[in-house]
Amino acid sequence: MFRLPSFDLIRISSIIALSASMIIGSIALRGVLDQNQRAGASLVELQLFELATAAATAITKERRPLELALGEEPGEAAATTNELRAARGDTDRALDRFRAGVEATTLRDSVNFKFLTALLRDERRGADALLALPVKDRQISLQLRVARGMSSISETFVPFVDKTAQRVIQADENLAGRVNVARLLGALYESATRLPSEVMPALKWSEVIPPEAVMTSMRVQQRILALWDVGVSQLEFGPSSPRLREAHEEIRSVYFGKGFPFLVRAIETYSRRPLNSTEHAKRISEVYAPTTLPILRMRNLYVDAMMNEAVEIQKSTLIQMKLVVSLAVLILVMTATAAWVLYRQMLRPLFGVRDQILALCERRPIRRDRYDGSVLAVKSLYNALETLEARDRQRMVLEEERAILAEKLRTLSETDELTALPNRRGLFVRLEKFAGGGRNFTAILGDIDHFKVVNDTHGHGAGDEVLAAFSSLLRRRANADVIAARYGGEEFAIVLRSERAEDALTFAEELRTEIEGLVVETSAGPIRITASFGLANEAGPVASWQTLFSVADKALYEAKAAGRNRVRLSNATIAALAKPTAEPKTARSRIAAA
Repeated sequence: MFRLPSFDLIRISSIIALSASMIIGSIALRGVLDQNQRAGASLVELQLFELATAAATAITKERRPLELALGEEPGEAAATTNELRAARGDTDRALDRFRAGVEATTLRDSVNFKFLTALLRDERRGADALLALPVKDRQISLQLRVARGMSSISETFVPFVDKTAQRVIQADENLAGRVNVARLLGALYESATRLPSEVMPALKWSEVIPPEAVMTSMRVQQRILALWDVGVSQLEFGPSSPRLREAHEEIRSVYFGKGFPFLVRAIETYSRRPLNSTEHAKRISEVYAPTTLPILRMRNLYVDAMMNEAVEIQKSTLIQMKLVVSLAVLILVMTATAAWVLYRQMLRPLFGVRDQILALCERRPIRRDRYDGSVLAVKSLYNALETLEARDRQRMVLEEERAILAEKLRTLSETDELTALPNRRGLFVRLEKFAGGGRNFTAILGDIDHFKVVNDTHGHGAGDEVLAAFSSLLRRRANADVIAARYGGEEFAIVLRSERAEDALTFAEELRTEIEGLVVETSAGPIRITASFGLANEAGPVASWQTLFSVADKALYEAKAAGRNRVRLSNATIAALAKPTAEPKTARSRIAAA
């Protein structure tokens, strides 16, 4: 077999290396130039993104002085009115700066500022009209409409921010993660400032928070927690800047450690009883509002960090271009030496690196070879292998976190959003762990009487409030031996575990009596309701829950047919109550046998 002499081989290799060096130098130089251009383009788009986020923040900040002014008499709100006027001026100036930035780009054809300004003008007029009224005439519903109107402005502005963010990502896709984190923090700040808007009108009036406002605030709370759950991993594994780490810890300790639980507890407390004075409501606002500022500061830090990085890249690329040229010359000089070093200190170790990377990718045990050469680049590769292994371990941790998130989503899929009770799917999941031998189980199906009339007469909003009030009664009665769930529509399921069937009968009759005396305060006015119940009893373990609920459903149908607002027993339950003393005297007028 013909082989070239070693010298010829080295010479040919040197020529090839020289040519390759020139090519590599030109490619590297082109890469630096591209990086410089990309940094310049991303800096321009980041400046527009900063203007958009500043305008979004100004719109959000306008909400608080407005809410404070709504709680003060027109003649006594000079300071708050001046603060509101200043906030509106800040919003207008921020929007003008953003509009001027948009007009200089192709984005001007896809951003409808006329609609936004018209909507903002209308909402401000509505707010001013309400502020002109005496405090006693500012109904809670009107204040909520004004607060939600201002929130709708923020929601309308979200697509504007998203479009500028997309332009940043198109300019430099490496910024996608941090831009999305900045957007997430902006959404978190908007939701955090919106949370008190739903409940403060009632607190200022020293009234119990309306159920509809409580439910809306709960949805906002869930959004805040969901945003934090999604963003916390990105914040923890993001840039290692000390200022960002401090801001992250400040959000965790100040907002989620103080402000958020403080307001949630206040909402839970005053959804059941009113405040003693409006000064207490003002105190809640003063304590909570400052805790949202760390979120805004961290969002601004992310935006500033990206802009500073783009500026630094522009500066560094000029140095890199000089460095690339110098390195190309140096490579030409060192080619002869590199040819000799190439195999012994680079190629052979690289083959070892390749084998170890393949083993790592295939999750096979890795045999780590020690590198004894003096080439720093190869040493760096071996260090990179260690980093790759560490990243692989981090990826496994992230997979476990995703599994936890999937479990949270599963829990949400088993919960009814309106009533916060388990839905039908969640009910049967819980019943799998609920059943056990040696005890009686009673399935109760309850149905609100004439619920369609409630919806048709008072509207579906009032109907939802009736359902929420009904489910609130059930939640208070739920415990380790009682499961309550929304079975579908206005129908609810209750499963009791007890030694005696009489306990289930007493439970159902007490619940029916409590509902009969309940007056539901809705947005359409007070509504009285009654409910019918069907009971089916079986000694554990239960062979088929579906069958037991079918029997209870038949009993419920009989209760409806018998005139409603009563408890109906299945034949098996009647048999369990065969003793003369089994039926309580208070229930006999309402209970009939199926």
